[in-house]
Amino acid sequence: MTTETLPSRTLQRQRIIIPLLFVLILALGAFLRFYQLGEAGVGNQYYAAAVKSMLQSWHNFFFVAFEPGGSVSVDKPPLGFWVQCLSAYFLGVNGFALALPNAVAGVLSIFFIYKLIRRPFGPWAGLAAALALALTPVAISAERNNTIDGLLVFVLLLAAWAFLQSVYTRKVGWLFLGVFFVGLGFNIKMLQAILPLPGLYALYFFAAKYKWWQKFLHLAAATVLLLVVSFSWAVAVDLTPPEDRPYVGGSEDNTVMELVFGHNGISRLIGGGLNRIRYDNPRPPGGQNLPYLPQGVTPPGQLPAGQQPPVGGYPLPPLPGGGQQPPVGQVPPAYPGGQQPDQPGQSGSDGVMDVGTPGTVRLFTFPLVGEIGWILPFVLGGLIVIVAVLGFKRPPTDQHAALILWAGWLLPEAIYFTYSTGIMHAYYMIMMAAPLAALFAITGWAFWQLLQKRKWLALGLLTLLAAGTIIFQAVTLTGKTSAASWAVGGAAVSLGIGLLLAAVSRPQVRLAAAGLSLVLIAVLLAPGLWSALTTFNSTPNAGLPYSGPAQEDSLGQKNGGQINEKLLTYLLENANPDGYLLATVTANQAAPFILATGRPVLTFGGFGGMDQVVDADGLAEMVAAGELRFVLNQGLEQRPEILAWLKQNCVPADIPGLPAGGPGQPEKQIILADCGK
Repeated sequence: MTTETLPSRTLQRQRIIIPLLFVLILALGAFLRFYQLGEAGVGNQYYAAAVKSMLQSWHNFFFVAFEPGGSVSVDKPPLGFWVQCLSAYFLGVNGFALALPNAVAGVLSIFFIYKLIRRPFGPWAGLAAALALALTPVAISAERNNTIDGLLVFVLLLAAWAFLQSVYTRKVGWLFLGVFFVGLGFNIKMLQAILPLPGLYALYFFAAKYKWWQKFLHLAAATVLLLVVSFSWAVAVDLTPPEDRPYVGGSEDNTVMELVFGHNGISRLIGGGLNRIRYDNPRPPGGQNLPYLPQGVTPPGQLPAGQQPPVGGYPLPPLPGGGQQPPVGQVPPAYPGGQQPDQPGQSGSDGVMDVGTPGTVRLFTFPLVGEIGWILPFVLGGLIVIVAVLGFKRPPTDQHAALILWAGWLLPEAIYFTYSTGIMHAYYMIMMAAPLAALFAITGWAFWQLLQKRKWLALGLLTLLAAGTIIFQAVTLTGKTSAASWAVGGAAVSLGIGLLLAAVSRPQVRLAAAGLSLVLIAVLLAPGLWSALTTFNSTPNAGLPYSGPAQEDSLGQKNGGQINEKLLTYLLENANPDGYLLATVTANQAAPFILATGRPVLTFGGFGGMDQVVDADGLAEMVAAGELRFVLNQGLEQRPEILAWLKQNCVPADIPGLPAGGPGQPEKQIILADCGK
């Protein structure tokens, strides 16, 4: 229903009701994102340690140094962490401050999706889009964490707003502002920011009111600006002599350009380079983070009976009964019952890693269905209704332009996430949240238009889509939560009442509109329940956020990674106060020490353990210069040349209260190598 066709009294009533409903939706979205924000700890410790390190110097800040000594950077561009640094500067490095920018961005995204949908489709459609985004589970899980994807989505919504303005106003300056925002997104998560670009460029090319050759020129010029903004920081880093900056974490040749097109490029598309990554995060629901073991290393489950694996050499799967992994630096127990982690190419309980198996049903089955799939059947079917209602017009209307944008954003991403074999995690699905919410609302608008012209056809199609989606949601919820019956029952009642009101009322009256609204609410009840369970999950996976309730096979990180206190005390008492506290193989091993002390912690291999930050010769030089004394003996199988050097030049540290030993004493593994004696 458009406001132009309403009586003046109804318009006056709506001027009160619509802002009130909008405020309530914003309040709901804010509650789901801010309730006990940060209570579960600092979130992803890799990112949290980087923020703490960046706050120690402008050098670390600009180069996104992972550790205070500035030896290696994180494997992401800087903008998202610069925003987190601003928050942490005033509020301290804690869970609330680190997650705050994402949560704020999430609420602002709800505001913007309302504005973007309201202009072409009216305020009621805007409210539907805002409510759908407020209740999207993956948006809540990601925006309650210190991952930077919520900020990325907000910036891309700003880009969508600018692109639409360029079409609405016929002013090319808005186009350049739009690509500027996309460039900012690139400096948050690199190539992930260009996923909506097909929709944005298609919007301008098909809907802007210029001659074809003019639009080609405009888009070509905009692309140049996009490249300049996107690669400005990368070029600045790569032009800096390597000795004057950190090693570029995640890269194979110490350049940001290789990081862009390698680890954060091809690896995200087809998995090239996955063998360079070692995941130390806890197991998320639906699958183990795959350990890529060095060639020739025996998996723990294949060791002789009673023999323990090398200390810290493997990321442990959760112990039976919800057992915790041992603190950093503590000797881990043998795998119970010969259990071994999932091997590359195998599935966990619900899928490979935390994203399921690539294939047509990937977004409709756990684990990804819980993130983004709840209303996907309704929206995909609704696209046919939208196209039928809008038809083809030349030049395109504002409504056609919006459809080009949101469909051009959603569909390529849905295809990519469905079939990608590259590096991916469940919370990446937040990239689909905004266009999915937009198209959900536009589907509701299209059904309202159809009700005015062909009432019974509209009711039949609406029943088919809504009831089918709710049945799909019921099957999805079965066995996942005790509240499933309430959500499904509530959805069925809301659907029945809504369809009845729409059937018995004339299409123009308010009861018909109320009936359609109840149908849309019915479709949102299941994701709303899943979102509430996400907010009230007191033990979320901090490293790899996911939506829904706590899982029995996942390790909650309420207080983040733990450090063996005896080990930490020994290091603080014996390490050179002007040098590195210790050295580790991976960044995830180092992060807890950085967060606990703020001291430099050398990481030989960056995040995954395979970066060439320091080799054996470099280690020898640092030890000789007094810059480093202690090396954590966990995961060194990934760096055999360093392990060989340690065996020849270091001795086990004698830590009061902790075991130490050497070859032939597997029950007393070396926890810390002392290279300063």
